[in-house]
Amino acid sequence: MTGRETTLYLVRHGESEANAAGRFAGRMDSPLTPRGRQQAEAVAEVLSRVRFDHVVSSDLRRARDTAEATARRHGLRVEVHPDLAEIDVGEAEGRLFEDLRTRPDWTPDSFVQWPGGESLEQAFQRAKRAVDRIVSEHAGGTVCVVGHGGITRILVSHFLGLLPKLYRHHAPTRNTDITIVRTDGVTYRVEALFDDAHLDRPPSPEERAP
Repeated sequence: MTGRETTLYLVRHGESEANAAGRFAGRMDSPLTPRGRQQAEAVAEVLSRVRFDHVVSSDLRRARDTAEATARRHGLRVEVHPDLAEIDVGEAEGRLFEDLRTRPDWTPDSFVQWPGGESLEQAFQRAKRAVDRIVSEHAGGTVCVVGHGGITRILVSHFLGLLPKLYRHHAPTRNTDITIVRTDGVTYRVEALFDDAHLDRPPSPEERAP
C-alpha cells in the first residue's frame, strides 16, 4: 500500500493499420494510420489540461507514438513498460476480427485464448504487474498510461471485480478513449470509462496538419 492516492489516465493508442483493416495486431508492431496520428493529437490536446507527472507507454510503436504526442505537451519523456503490451494472440495475429466470431467459445464478455497466445491469467498478471510498478514508483502522482484495448479491458474488469468475465461496454470502445482510475495501491476507484468525447469535436489546425 502506498498510502498516497495515485491517479491513472489509461489511454488507448490511436488507430493502427491493423485496426483500420479489422485485423488482430497483438504483439505485431502495427503503426498508426494518418487518422491515428490525428487522434493522438486530439487526445493530447484534451490531456494538456491535466498536470501529469509522468507519461508511460507500452513498448509497441502505436502506443509509443500516441504517448509522445501527450508527453511533448508536458515536457516529459515517455517511460516504456513492456508489460503493458497488447495481448499475445498467437496464431490469430494478422487475422480478421470476424474469425473470432466463428469460434464456439466466443461471447462478447469472454476471453478467447488462441493457440500460441496468452491465457487470460497470463495477460492479467503481467498487466497488473505493470500497474503495480507504476503506482509504486509514482505514488501520489498523476500518470498518463498509454496502452491497448484488450489489456485495458482486462484491467478495468479487475478494477470492477468482474474477472474472469470481461467488462462489456454499452458501446464499442474507440481508439484514444480515456479511462480514469484512482488508487491507494490496494483499492481502485474507476471515475471515467472509455471517454471518447474528444473524438467528436472538430479537429484543431494542429490536428489537421500532416
